[in-house]
Amino acid sequence: MSQQQQQARQRQKRDILSSEDQERLKERLNTSYSADILTIARHFGSRPLATTARVTDIDSNGITIEWQWADATKRKSATDEMQFAMRDITGPSSVLHEVSNLAIEAHKALGLAGEPQLTKDKREVDAKNLVDFTFRLPSPLNMASIAFGVGLLTYMALVNNVHPRLRFIRHWVSQDTCYHLFVWALIVHALEAGAVYAFCYLLK
Repeated sequence: MSQQQQQARQRQKRDILSSEDQERLKERLNTSYSADILTIARHFGSRPLATTARVTDIDSNGITIEWQWADATKRKSATDEMQFAMRDITGPSSVLHEVSNLAIEAHKALGLAGEPQLTKDKREVDAKNLVDFTFRLPSPLNMASIAFGVGLLTYMALVNNVHPRLRFIRHWVSQDTCYHLFVWALIVHALEAGAVYAFCYLLK
Protein backbone atom coordinates (compact mmCIF):
# COMPACT_ATOMS: atom_id res chain seq x y z
CA MET A 1 0.00 0.00 0.00
CA SER A 2 1.40 3.39 -1.00
CA GLN A 3 1.91 6.23 1.44
CA GLN A 4 -0.91 8.22 -0.19
CA GLN A 5 -3.30 5.29 0.24
CA GLN A 6 -2.31 4.94 3.88
CA GLN A 7 -2.91 8.65 4.48
CA ALA A 8 -6.29 8.42 2.73
CA ARG A 9 -7.32 5.49 4.96
CA GLN A 10 -6.23 7.40 8.07
CA ARG A 11 -8.27 10.44 7.03
CA GLN A 12 -11.27 8.22 6.36
CA LYS A 13 -10.90 6.60 9.78
CA ARG A 14 -10.72 9.98 11.50
CA ASP A 15 -13.97 11.01 9.81
CA ILE A 16 -15.97 7.97 11.02
CA LEU A 17 -17.11 9.90 14.11
CA SER A 18 -18.23 13.46 13.60
CA SER A 19 -17.69 16.06 16.30
CA GLU A 20 -21.41 15.83 17.10
CA ASP A 21 -21.12 12.05 17.49
CA GLN A 22 -18.18 12.47 19.85
CA GLU A 23 -19.97 15.00 22.05
CA ARG A 24 -23.15 12.90 22.22
CA LEU A 25 -21.14 9.80 23.16
CA LYS A 26 -19.23 11.62 25.88
CA GLU A 27 -22.41 13.05 27.36
CA ARG A 28 -24.17 9.69 27.25
CA LEU A 29 -21.29 7.75 28.81
CA ASN A 30 -20.70 10.37 31.50
CA THR A 31 -24.35 10.56 32.52
CA SER A 32 -26.18 7.30 31.83
CA TYR A 33 -23.15 5.03 32.32
CA SER A 34 -20.94 6.89 34.77
CA ALA A 35 -20.81 3.85 37.09
CA ASP A 36 -19.49 1.67 34.27
CA ILE A 37 -16.83 4.26 33.43
CA LEU A 38 -15.76 4.33 37.09
CA THR A 39 -15.54 0.52 37.12
CA ILE A 40 -13.30 0.61 34.04
CA ALA A 41 -11.07 3.22 35.67
CA ARG A 42 -10.79 1.26 38.94
CA HIS A 43 -9.72 -1.93 37.18
CA PHE A 44 -7.60 -0.84 34.24
CA GLY A 45 -6.14 2.11 36.11
CA SER A 46 -5.32 -0.08 39.11
CA ARG A 47 -7.12 2.40 41.33
CA PRO A 48 -9.82 0.43 43.18
CA LEU A 49 -10.43 3.44 45.43
CA ALA A 50 -11.04 5.88 42.57
CA THR A 51 -13.93 8.16 43.47
CA THR A 52 -14.99 9.64 40.14
CA ALA A 53 -14.29 8.97 36.48
CA ARG A 54 -15.32 10.53 33.21
CA VAL A 55 -14.69 10.26 29.49
CA THR A 56 -12.65 13.24 28.35
CA ASP A 57 -12.09 12.40 24.70
CA ILE A 58 -13.45 10.07 22.02
CA ASP A 59 -12.31 9.71 18.43
CA SER A 60 -12.09 7.02 15.79
CA ASN A 61 -8.92 5.64 17.37
CA GLY A 62 -10.13 5.19 20.92
CA ILE A 63 -11.41 6.67 24.15
CA THR A 64 -9.71 8.56 26.99
CA ILE A 65 -10.92 8.16 30.57
CA GLU A 66 -9.84 10.38 33.45
CA TRP A 67 -10.36 9.54 37.11
CA GLN A 68 -9.70 10.93 40.57
CA TRP A 69 -8.44 8.98 43.55
CA ALA A 70 -7.36 9.74 47.09
CA ASP A 71 -3.58 10.00 47.33
CA ALA A 72 -2.84 9.10 50.97
CA THR A 73 0.81 10.16 50.71
CA LYS A 74 -0.08 13.68 49.65
CA ARG A 75 -3.38 13.76 51.56
CA LYS A 76 -5.27 15.11 48.59
CA SER A 77 -7.01 13.93 45.43
CA ALA A 78 -4.89 12.97 42.45
CA THR A 79 -5.90 12.68 38.81
CA ASP A 80 -4.84 10.07 36.26
CA GLU A 81 -6.01 9.19 32.76
CA MET A 82 -5.70 6.31 30.34
CA GLN A 83 -6.31 5.92 26.63
CA PHE A 84 -8.05 2.80 25.32
CA ALA A 85 -7.40 1.96 21.69
CA MET A 86 -10.35 0.80 19.57
CA ARG A 87 -9.54 -0.82 16.26
CA ASP A 88 -12.88 -1.63 14.64
CA ILE A 89 -14.85 1.58 15.00
CA THR A 90 -17.64 1.91 12.44
CA GLY A 91 -19.87 4.41 14.24
CA PRO A 92 -21.33 5.41 17.64
CA SER A 93 -22.84 1.99 18.39
CA SER A 94 -19.50 0.24 17.86
CA VAL A 95 -17.92 2.62 20.39
CA LEU A 96 -20.58 1.68 22.92
CA HIS A 97 -19.96 -1.98 22.12
CA GLU A 98 -16.23 -1.59 22.83
CA VAL A 99 -16.89 0.27 26.08
CA SER A 100 -19.37 -2.42 27.09
CA ASN A 101 -16.68 -5.06 26.60
CA LEU A 102 -14.25 -3.07 28.75
CA ALA A 103 -16.90 -2.73 31.46
CA ILE A 104 -17.62 -6.47 31.39
CA GLU A 105 -13.92 -7.30 31.81
CA ALA A 106 -13.55 -4.78 34.64
CA HIS A 107 -16.72 -6.04 36.32
CA LYS A 108 -15.44 -9.60 36.37
CA ALA A 109 -11.94 -8.64 37.49
CA LEU A 110 -13.29 -6.64 40.45
CA GLY A 111 -15.69 -9.42 41.41
CA LEU A 112 -18.77 -7.25 41.11
CA ALA A 113 -22.21 -8.84 41.06
CA GLY A 114 -24.49 -8.50 38.08
CA GLU A 115 -23.38 -6.89 34.87
CA PRO A 116 -22.66 -3.34 33.64
CA GLN A 117 -25.65 -1.14 32.93
CA LEU A 118 -24.40 -0.44 29.42
CA THR A 119 -24.28 -4.16 28.70
CA LYS A 120 -27.87 -4.57 29.92
CA ASP A 121 -29.07 -1.71 27.75
CA LYS A 122 -27.16 -2.99 24.76
CA ARG A 123 -28.74 -6.41 25.02
CA GLU A 124 -32.27 -5.18 25.73
CA VAL A 125 -32.50 -2.32 23.24
CA ASP A 126 -29.77 -3.06 20.74
CA ALA A 127 -32.09 -2.47 17.82
CA LYS A 128 -33.52 0.70 19.33
CA ASN A 129 -30.99 2.80 21.21
CA LEU A 130 -27.61 1.65 20.01
CA VAL A 131 -27.94 1.79 16.24
CA ASP A 132 -25.79 4.06 14.11
CA PHE A 133 -28.18 6.85 13.21
CA THR A 134 -27.08 10.26 12.08
CA PHE A 135 -29.31 12.80 10.38
CA ARG A 136 -27.79 14.74 7.51
CA LEU A 137 -29.50 17.35 5.38
CA PRO A 138 -29.95 16.64 1.66
CA SER A 139 -27.79 18.54 -0.78
CA PRO A 140 -28.78 22.16 -1.55
CA LEU A 141 -29.69 21.11 -5.10
CA ASN A 142 -32.10 18.44 -3.84
CA MET A 143 -33.69 20.83 -1.34
CA ALA A 144 -34.10 23.51 -4.03
CA SER A 145 -35.62 20.99 -6.46
CA ILE A 146 -38.09 19.72 -3.86
CA ALA A 147 -39.07 23.26 -2.82
CA PHE A 148 -39.58 24.26 -6.47
CA GLY A 149 -41.71 21.17 -7.17
CA VAL A 150 -43.89 21.66 -4.10
CA GLY A 151 -44.26 25.36 -4.81
CA LEU A 152 -45.23 24.77 -8.44
CA LEU A 153 -47.75 22.07 -7.50
CA THR A 154 -49.29 24.35 -4.85
CA TYR A 155 -49.51 27.23 -7.32
CA MET A 156 -51.09 25.11 -10.07
CA ALA A 157 -53.57 23.59 -7.60
CA LEU A 158 -54.78 26.77 -5.92
CA VAL A 159 -54.52 29.47 -8.60
CA ASN A 160 -57.11 29.54 -11.36
CA ASN A 161 -55.59 32.15 -13.68
CA VAL A 162 -51.97 31.05 -13.78
CA HIS A 163 -49.10 33.01 -15.29
CA PRO A 164 -49.10 32.92 -19.10
CA ARG A 165 -45.78 31.10 -19.16
CA LEU A 166 -47.28 28.28 -17.12
CA ARG A 167 -50.54 27.90 -19.05
CA PHE A 168 -49.05 25.13 -21.18
CA ILE A 169 -49.18 22.93 -18.06
CA ARG A 170 -52.96 23.29 -18.07
CA HIS A 171 -53.03 21.49 -21.42
CA TRP A 172 -51.47 18.46 -19.75
CA VAL A 173 -52.82 18.61 -16.19
CA SER A 174 -56.06 20.26 -15.13
CA GLN A 175 -56.42 22.35 -11.99
CA ASP A 176 -58.62 19.67 -10.40
CA THR A 177 -55.95 17.05 -11.02
CA CYS A 178 -53.29 19.35 -9.55
CA TYR A 179 -55.48 19.94 -6.52
CA HIS A 180 -55.97 16.21 -5.92
CA LEU A 181 -52.23 15.63 -6.31
CA PHE A 182 -51.64 18.47 -3.86
CA VAL A 183 -53.97 16.96 -1.25
CA TRP A 184 -52.47 13.51 -1.65
CA ALA A 185 -48.97 14.98 -1.32
CA LEU A 186 -49.98 16.67 1.93
CA ILE A 187 -51.38 13.41 3.32
CA VAL A 188 -48.35 11.35 2.29
CA HIS A 189 -45.86 13.86 3.69
CA ALA A 190 -47.83 14.19 6.92
CA LEU A 191 -47.75 10.41 7.37
CA GLU A 192 -44.06 10.37 6.45
CA ALA A 193 -43.28 13.09 9.00
CA GLY A 194 -45.20 11.21 11.69
CA ALA A 195 -43.34 7.96 10.92
CA VAL A 196 -39.94 9.70 11.00
CA TYR A 197 -40.81 11.42 14.29
CA ALA A 198 -41.85 8.12 15.86
CA PHE A 199 -38.69 6.44 14.57
CA CYS A 200 -36.46 9.20 15.96
CA TYR A 201 -38.35 9.13 19.27
CA LEU A 202 -37.60 5.43 19.63
CA LEU A 203 -33.91 6.01 18.84
CA LYS A 204 -33.24 8.93 21.14
